Amino acid sequence: MPRAVLVGGTGMIGRAAARALAGDGWDVVAVSRSGTLPEGLAELGVQAATADRADDAQLRAALREGADVVLDTVAFTREHGEQLNALAGLVASLVVISSASVYADDEGRALDGVSEFPLLPVPIPETQRTAEPGDANYSTQKAELEQTLLEGPLPATLVRACAIHGPGAKLPRELFFVKRAVDGRRRVGLAWNGESRFHTTSVPNLAELIRLAAAQPGDRALNCGDPDPPSTLEICEAVGRALDHEFDPVLLPGDEVDNPWAAPRPLVVSMEAAERELGYRPVTTYPEAVRETCAWIVGELESGRSWDGTYLETMLDYAAEEAAIASQP
Repeated sequence: MPRAVLVGGTGMIGRAAARALAGDGWDVVAVSRSGTLPEGLAELGVQAATADRADDAQLRAALREGADVVLDTVAFTREHGEQLNALAGLVASLVVISSASVYADDEGRALDGVSEFPLLPVPIPETQRTAEPGDANYSTQKAELEQTLLEGPLPATLVRACAIHGPGAKLPRELFFVKRAVDGRRRVGLAWNGESRFHTTSVPNLAELIRLAAAQPGDRALNCGDPDPPSTLEICEAVGRALDHEFDPVLLPGDEVDNPWAAPRPLVVSMEAAERELGYRPVTTYPEAVRETCAWIVGELESGRSWDGTYLETMLDYAAEEAAIASQP
């Protein structure tokens, strides 16, 4: 039985990947600092291991039996890439979560560190240039991680995911709409006339691509996004249906009210390479998958969880939203 070790194995991505790999006949070990498993994974035969990936000795201890593939959901920097490269001999291949934020336009503008949103092709192929690797910001650090791994000794699939959503998210974007629905608010201001398309990635689709990449090792970067990427207005409608709540969207011409998908230009990735190289086919759509995301967020809110102090807090400023709506002619 092939063995998969998942670093960050109990988070949003890890728990979905664990289910997909276990269902495909893999012996799965979920590595986390807590050493516990989310509900439902133990019944699938998933094992837990305790390790902090910042501690090389702990990570190596979790890998003492080796692995056919290591999935790293939390790698972020060149140092993380070097740490994974050093596992050659213990590990046969890697699947590492990167980000579509690595993409840069023809003028070198990526999502971070610039005042103007990049002008990217629609959809973006994996051959599009990326940000200059370095430690300046998130985009450049992810680009440096990719470079480090693709030049390393192990076959490495880098998955360029977009706006990921699913149960277990640390910063769930859908909170923007779910909290308003829970609070009984119908009116919601949508930036850029609700037309923004910032490609979503449902964790079931991401887990399916991970499953296929684990079984077909290679050196490559592959996009991952949902079919028919929704606009912000369509996300609003999908969340409303999931919660049986009727929103009254107010379409604003600019970014008077920010939201997690607001962008003056589309960011949409191509899935042709994953389809061609791995035989990838999506297993769900955004409107289908977001139902589970919304139900999970509602449960977190009912348990008293708060996202105060995060970037999501400012997006839940209802007074500012009402003022922005009232200021429109």
